[in-house]
Amino acid sequence: MLRDLTIQNYRCFKDFHVDDLARVNLIVGPNNAGKTSLLEAVYLLVNQNNIQSLFEILSHRGETTLDRHSLSSQEGTKLRQTYQVLHIFYGHNLKEKQFINIKSVKDAKISFKIQIEQAIEQLSVPDSEEFESNLLAFELVLTYGHPIKIKIPVRSDGTFGQHPISRLGNLTKIAADITTRKQSLFLTTSNLSFVQLSELWDKITLTPKEESVVAALQILEPNVNRISFTSRQTSNTGILLKLHGQDHPIPLGSMGEGMRRILNLAMASVTVENGFLLVDEIDTGLYYRTQTDMWRLLFETAKQLNVQIFATTHSCDCIIAFQEALADSEDPSVGKLFRLSRRGEDIRAVEYTPDDLSIAVRQNIEVR
Repeated sequence: MLRDLTIQNYRCFKDFHVDDLARVNLIVGPNNAGKTSLLEAVYLLVNQNNIQSLFEILSHRGETTLDRHSLSSQEGTKLRQTYQVLHIFYGHNLKEKQFINIKSVKDAKISFKIQIEQAIEQLSVPDSEEFESNLLAFELVLTYGHPIKIKIPVRSDGTFGQHPISRLGNLTKIAADITTRKQSLFLTTSNLSFVQLSELWDKITLTPKEESVVAALQILEPNVNRISFTSRQTSNTGILLKLHGQDHPIPLGSMGEGMRRILNLAMASVTVENGFLLVDEIDTGLYYRTQTDMWRLLFETAKQLNVQIFATTHSCDCIIAFQEALADSEDPSVGKLFRLSRRGEDIRAVEYTPDDLSIAVRQNIEVR
């Protein structure tokens, strides 16, 4: 579990630090305060030796382009996705020696660093035909707290492809780290696809975790008895719910966005045991009167399965529900609220303990 977090030169964070993180952390603040960027930083940090997490974040942000790639004369051309790396650096600067540093030093001592270096003249990487040599300008050098380096060539326009990647160092060490990597999931405002949900379902079906998912759905619809995945490849018709008193199963798509969101939250939380769950705008699609029960469920799941949760919201109702669930918890220290506050170029985290939050809610003090 992360107890502290330092972010340097990542997106809007020049030099940010927060201490005393809890098992469940709710992040609030005005627009452009860095809430989503904080979730991204945690995701990059906890996905040790997994550069796919960087690709996912850039895709979520829409920081991708499609380039035409020349093939043989018979095949013509095809489109390849490239990633725009410029905007993950503070100040949108892409220059030699620029770096991003994300780390936690208490309890779980882990780090993630991206350094920009000048491209060498000859770079031996797979699929290097995707890049014309005269366009190569920099290399992204990724390190995860050990001497092993992962290098990605970057073109002069600040883009790179997914394939031309080289690793320098002990590959056995990387392989060993991958096998012991902690589970993590990042839920954006867009829900998981049917394929992603079905893969999660395969991990929990016919286990006690399946019962937890059904209990979560019952927050919104108490008559839900069972859930099933079919061969139909959409989340509208491929996921069926059995309701008490109904002879035929009901497609999830007929139950509204709230049911889809609570299903995503429940399945994600029970499948990242001993890991991390990041949720952007957690209240999306959920009626305010159901959110207290949602938080109770997440508190219980986080404690039972050793999951650390980071979530964001803009909603007063979500904050009130969070406080109510904390007040009902046997261990109020399970959750904590942090408000991101910007002063000029600096962003700081203002901590609200359960007692602070209770007073703020009771006296109608704005904490967003």
